[in-house]
Amino acid sequence: MVGDPKSSKVSMLVTNEVTHDSRVLKEAAALAGLGFQVTILGLDRKGTSPLVDEREGFVAYHCREWRFGRWLRNRRSLPLNFLGKALKALRFFLFSCKAKGDIIHAHDLDALPFGFLAARRCRAKLVYDSHELAVEQWVQGARPGSFTVPITMLSRLEGYIASRADAVITVNESIAQELARRYLIAPPLILRNCASRQEGRRAPSLKNLLGLSLQDRIVIHTGDLNPRGRALRELILAFRDLSGIHLVFLGEGPMEKELEELARKEGLESMVHFLKPVLPEDLISTIAGADLAAVTIKPHGSLNNLYSLPNKLFEAIAAGLPVVASDLPEIGKLVRAYEIGVFCQPHDPKDVARAIKEALDPERYRAFKANLKQAQEELNWERESQKLADVYLHLIPAQR
Repeated sequence: MVGDPKSSKVSMLVTNEVTHDSRVLKEAAALAGLGFQVTILGLDRKGTSPLVDEREGFVAYHCREWRFGRWLRNRRSLPLNFLGKALKALRFFLFSCKAKGDIIHAHDLDALPFGFLAARRCRAKLVYDSHELAVEQWVQGARPGSFTVPITMLSRLEGYIASRADAVITVNESIAQELARRYLIAPPLILRNCASRQEGRRAPSLKNLLGLSLQDRIVIHTGDLNPRGRALRELILAFRDLSGIHLVFLGEGPMEKELEELARKEGLESMVHFLKPVLPEDLISTIAGADLAAVTIKPHGSLNNLYSLPNKLFEAIAAGLPVVASDLPEIGKLVRAYEIGVFCQPHDPKDVARAIKEALDPERYRAFKANLKQAQEELNWERESQKLADVYLHLIPAQR
């Protein structure tokens, strides 16, 4: 038997601004659609988000990170950086004390300890939503020796709490198996971050926005511009061997200036374009104006990168875009299953260029576009979110 969600409250904890976190927003909306009373507590790290963000069916509250802590966190000095992160954690801990509900949903390892404490305080059920292999984010060879102890402690903390959570959710089969193996827990529920089939607001044409002709082709990369496993420099360098094709980065991050400078240095500034991120509800209609999507991930010693199943792959499917992709376990499984793109070696710009040319070959491109229709039927949030509904409906007590 399952209970009635209309009398149940859910508090979600997440250590980001929520605004661009499609997974958190989609899960909150799905639960609100079932009748749960959903509140999100998020951390505003930039000082730009509204303190209260009322959405259809749920509300997101933000606390501002202390400016001094943010300043420390951006220092290159390891002790100062560590102190800044400690202040960030303290700020979010104080805010998380406001969490109330029958179910506490902690998004990722950053929020897990605070979710655990809130669940104990409220005598609530705890859901751990692991978006990645958090303790495997760092490239093995690049870890300072001093990182070993804190990473070990984080791993033990994650295992301790995960084994006591009422439900554990993650994003793909490889990570689910790894979490189960490491922490001796039941295999977590696999809830893929598929994009919604429901159309958002109509976005301006990318080609009009960039002043391109109808004959120009666009390869688009969505997501943060950061160095963690993303083949961003290689993607730009691939365009030395391409013509009549443009690369668009839809996102921002610490590598943005470096990438702009690289494009200028290589004489590619007319072919490489940088656009600010758009709201999740506008993303699919925005990127639908491109021709290909780049899903180029470098594993490079990181198990987290190796097992990644990035949002950009599901976004490409929803937008009807064939992909140029890395042949990694989870990415490769989907691209092969639906035959929707060409694989490349992400560390080799010439091979990336080769894959782009192959993917745009008229005959192969038509086949990929046709295959995407089946992928859209099966890989969409409306279908995937039913798994979340099933878990939650069995967490609440049945009405007598």
